[in-house]
Amino acid sequence: MQLLFLSAALLALGLKAPGKTAWPEQKSVTRDSSVLPAILSLPLSSYIGKPVDSLLAKLPVNHTSRGFMSLRIRYLRGIYQVYGTNVDNMVTIEIYIDEFHFLQIPRSANLPPWDMSLARKEKIAYIKIFKNNTTCIYGCDNPNYYY
Repeated sequence: MQLLFLSAALLALGLKAPGKTAWPEQKSVTRDSSVLPAILSLPLSSYIGKPVDSLLAKLPVNHTSRGFMSLRIRYLRGIYQVYGTNVDNMVTIEIYIDEFHFLQIPRSANLPPWDMSLARKEKIAYIKIFKNNTTCIYGCDNPNYYY
């Protein structure tokens, strides 16, 4: 437990372990009373290529909302999960999906809305984390995931 807390603290301060890659970039943040340290203590890069559900199962369960990140009408770029209701202590995780195998993309107008249970089966392409809706904390500098 102490190692987990120490890892989260080092990540929150922007420190990297020797020999570890700095990509995706993690930016330093102020001490946080939210779930951010617990989220940053996860080996986030290890979830790339795995089902969305594998990450959702490890994230704290007290999220306040979850939904689809639309790209444009009938197109999707992934899902998001938000923790907190106060903009000064909010954490948003964006989970990007590049190839869809379970959700129909583009969705035709006569189909029902996208199904989150199917989205959970899609494979993760990239992960970004934002604090307070504006400050990117993790996965910030990949030009392929700016929308």
